[in-house]
Amino acid sequence: MKNFKIALFALFTFASISVNAQPKPKAERPYTILERGQHMTRLSIIKDIRAEENTVQIEAVNASGGTPRIEGPDMAGADITNILATVGSYNKIQEISKTGRGEVVQIQQVQFPFKVRITISNQVLEVMFKEEGFWKITVGMNQ
Repeated sequence: MKNFKIALFALFTFASISVNAQPKPKAERPYTILERGQHMTRLSIIKDIRAEENTVQIEAVNASGGTPRIEGPDMAGADITNILATVGSYNKIQEISKTGRGEVVQIQQVQFPFKVRITISNQVLEVMFKEEGFWKITVGMNQ
């Protein structure tokens, strides 16, 4: 009888533990895309965990840019025309490269959290970064 009571007690204990178990909360992304232009066909945001500086690198490429066309106007490459920080700040913008298809710029010495509004070929991309580090944004444009 004593073993029966112990077994019954153990059964209720294990049952109550499994009922009260909560699912693990889903990890929150360290960035949020707030706005994305309709001609931005490919968008990738990754964090380079090896780098130590607080930098946001933006690469904008036009899939059909930099090539002369037989009919119609030539397709220009993607062009980053405006970068506006609405939360946080940065110290410097440096152009890394520019080709017929697009360009790469770096926003350096960024203070996080950082909300940035980027105009690329008259399309707007707005991203909020919650975590500091070296971030790479790659935008593929199709016009």
